[in-house]
Amino acid sequence: MQGLASRREGRFTPSLVPLLLVGLPLAYASCTFPSSWTGQWYQNSKESNVTISGSTLGDRTCIDKRNDMYIVYDNAEKCYRCLVINDRHENVIQFREVGMCKTEGDSFDALCYVVRSDEILYSMFRLDSKPIACPFNGPPFTFSYNRGDSKECLNPVSHAESCTDESKLLLKYQACPDVEGTESNTEELQCLATWKDGRMKYLVGTLKVFGRGALGYEKSYRCFVYDVKHHEGRITYQLADSGDPTCNGLNSVSEGSRALKFTKVPADVAVDREHSRCKYPSWVTQHHDWHSLDGSRSYHFTSGNATLKVTLQDNTGDVPYEEKIVCHNLENDNVQGHRVKLVAHFTSGCDSGYVCMIFHRRDGHVIELQQSNQKAIMPDEACTLSDPSLMPYTTLITSTLHQRKCPQPGRYSILDFEQSRVLSTMSRRHRRGVKMTRPVERTAWQEESDEEDCRNTDIQIGCSTPGQNEMIIANTCEREEVAYSCHGSWEEKGTWYTIVSQRSTELTVGLGQTFCFSMRMADAMEKLSARGTRLQQREQELWLTRPARTCQRETADQWTYRLASQGVCEDLTKAASSAASSSSLSRVSLVLSAGAALLCILLSR
Repeated sequence: MQGLASRREGRFTPSLVPLLLVGLPLAYASCTFPSSWTGQWYQNSKESNVTISGSTLGDRTCIDKRNDMYIVYDNAEKCYRCLVINDRHENVIQFREVGMCKTEGDSFDALCYVVRSDEILYSMFRLDSKPIACPFNGPPFTFSYNRGDSKECLNPVSHAESCTDESKLLLKYQACPDVEGTESNTEELQCLATWKDGRMKYLVGTLKVFGRGALGYEKSYRCFVYDVKHHEGRITYQLADSGDPTCNGLNSVSEGSRALKFTKVPADVAVDREHSRCKYPSWVTQHHDWHSLDGSRSYHFTSGNATLKVTLQDNTGDVPYEEKIVCHNLENDNVQGHRVKLVAHFTSGCDSGYVCMIFHRRDGHVIELQQSNQKAIMPDEACTLSDPSLMPYTTLITSTLHQRKCPQPGRYSILDFEQSRVLSTMSRRHRRGVKMTRPVERTAWQEESDEEDCRNTDIQIGCSTPGQNEMIIANTCEREEVAYSCHGSWEEKGTWYTIVSQRSTELTVGLGQTFCFSMRMADAMEKLSARGTRLQQREQELWLTRPARTCQRETADQWTYRLASQGVCEDLTKAASSAASSSSLSRVSLVLSAGAALLCILLSR
């Protein structure tokens, strides 16, 4: 009670210090720091992180507070201090220490006298803070820079480019031969906080220098002052860098450890206008969402039909990175055709540039995409750096697929079975112990076939359904089969490519359940006798690939299966009907013959 009375009088006496420290949880429980400050913070020159929780700020304990003023007991120096604390942003706290650290208790007003502007400003930055969008509108920029009192580096020009993450900006510095201390390097700025103090705008972020490994907090946290100006179509940002993890010494945008000037020139504005005019083909954007056959890559076209966002998903479900691809200009104007070539601006992380893209229309729910791997600095170079014939194909489908007629319908048997073994997910030893009572749907083809009588494997394309939209690969010995539904086919240089999925009653096909078959008709070689004389040429063969996650293009080992035709579906149906009719007539004739013989026997009696 004596401590509380002394506090009401506005005075702390030395004899009460031990009592105050012991009684803090009870007597000063109301003196706590805002809960929004709770967490781990970095402060320059501190050997360890600063923890804020309840009444504790590092090694200091809150005794009393009024507005932004706090009387704290410094447990390290064993004295009282007055702190003026301002939370500039959820990720930044700044404070000044007022007056001397006094070992004797004193009144609040005596400890927290008028704060002088020359008091040292301390800054604390929240660890594991949530980044914010950088306050620079519409990168990329060109920029010039100087280091302190050095001459401005203007030529060659440096570039600031956007990243997929709006909280990041890529700074590509160029070295100026006539300016001492300049060098070529690349820095990644991640923005963490902004605020305004009077007429000054502040930015806090972290800098990562590429190629130099991880930097400690002392070298990564930076404070900037910045300003933006608009003049005759030019947008200019001026920044000054503190050079250390404090916000001290920043008096203007032209004074700092390093000063930068970002410029959005009219040419860049024209590029933006070019972006706004360029749209992806309507037959692509009529479905805003597409995905690759294995489901690992998702493609989303935004509502404006000018921006494509690509995400890659791994087995854990995380999204390691995202690609942003903005349509820049069309190379051909036939946007309603089946092939559209265009230039787009590509951004992945902080990697950016212009790429060449070719879209191929295969079916209402199937498209293919070719994209150059090399990125160009200028848009008019994008489609000159890569040969379209060497650009890989990516097959994309929608979540909802419709059944289509399969190409080359008919019934086939596999030739050269030793070279055309079918893949299997179930070991033969296990399958021998299972009694097959009905056809089993398989997820892959059989690889091993060590039983001679099980080599009679046949393939039916379009024979099992009226719409001819199903492909069945059957093992006639063990009555096993795997059925695929066809969802779209196209012909290219004599090769048919077909998108299939495992047979399902649902229209929506799960991710990773789709495959691509490639097939083509080929004339069989003429068979020669032992004497070298020419024999009759065999029938035309159908070459077929295994079901794959990509539509293979003319690879050396592409053709895995050689198939011999056993007849088209209609001929087989007619033959079966004819055989059934002949069998019925034979049975009728047999019955009539037996009846006539019996009648003769009866009459002879």
